[in-house]
Amino acid sequence: MPSKSKHKTYLLRVDDLDIPVKIFKERRNSIRASLGKHHAILRLPLFLNRKEEQDQIDRFYVWLKEKVLVEDRFKRRFIKKQYKTGYKFQLYDKEYGLRIDYSRNKNHSAKYLGAGIIWIKLAIGVDLEEAEKDISTLISRVIAKLYIGKITDRVQRINDAYFGQNIKSVKLKYNRSNWGSCSTSSNINLSTRLLFAPESVQDYVIVHELAHLLEMNHSKRFWKIVSEVMPDYKKAEKWLKTNGHECDF
Repeated sequence: MPSKSKHKTYLLRVDDLDIPVKIFKERRNSIRASLGKHHAILRLPLFLNRKEEQDQIDRFYVWLKEKVLVEDRFKRRFIKKQYKTGYKFQLYDKEYGLRIDYSRNKNHSAKYLGAGIIWIKLAIGVDLEEAEKDISTLISRVIAKLYIGKITDRVQRINDAYFGQNIKSVKLKYNRSNWGSCSTSSNINLSTRLLFAPESVQDYVIVHELAHLLEMNHSKRFWKIVSEVMPDYKKAEKWLKTNGHECDF
């Protein structure tokens, strides 16, 4: 029988941070607190009464303060970005800055002005905070154009050295759900977020996707192919699991 699960999502204020929280009520005997990429998560048994449930939420609040506020790597996960003119980020050895203006156009747009400046033009009347996701996507499109040649060359070099397969295309896209994908049509898609990772980690994701040209699933054969090319691939996987949430614009 599938487990019954209900959840509520809300913001929990912990000092000066608004932390998105998901509380699940499930068929389980234990209580579990964890930190996901975008939410703090509390899993509670269905049999708790209202007072017991509130007691656990209060403990969860204390746990969050001790976990998030003490360790910078967790705190940074929940600090909300505030895009504005002058916002800067580092990619490889180059610093990029934003110039944000409004236009009378219905759609947002972006282009690279040179000298590390990315010019974002937002449709007039749009609030900066509301446009956060749009701005991330616009930055990604500019960065993709700047780095697609570099990444394509690396994909081709790794393919030529270890796989020798036909690659139809290599694309960089702003993807937050995965680091890369490989289609049955031999298209390799990589997330622009991957550019923030060390090159050895980027190479692992490239190897992972190229291996799918030989084996489309994650079978034992697939992992054998990956490990033959990159025996220490698990180090890259661990890096992404630990630091991946910081790979963003």
